[in-house]
Amino acid sequence: MAAQLLIGLSIGAYYIGVTLRELGRFVLSAVLFVLILAAMSALFTEVINLLELAPPLDAFLAFSPGGQAEMALLAMLLGADMGFVVVHHVFRVIIVITGAPIAARLLRKLAK
Repeated sequence: MAAQLLIGLSIGAYYIGVTLRELGRFVLSAVLFVLILAAMSALFTEVINLLELAPPLDAFLAFSPGGQAEMALLAMLLGADMGFVVVHHVFRVIIVITGAPIAARLLRKLAK
């Protein structure tokens, strides 16, 4: 806990001088981003559930935004298929790592 406190304090020190307006803008964009991700997770969960590919809890945890470790812990605590959840999160990370440079290149070409 002490390490987390010190890391949080050192990161927080960089925010000196941020106005309330700037903070509000960032918080609002974060809330909107979370809502978009939650809607996408719900959509994927519903599709997986309708196709009967996995139980709803497993599908929800597999497609929920969040860290792999956190979702694995939730899966373990809730009795979901941890392998299913972890594999989907690892696959998501691989897609983002390989897809981000490709998307950036395409966006640069479109911007020209």
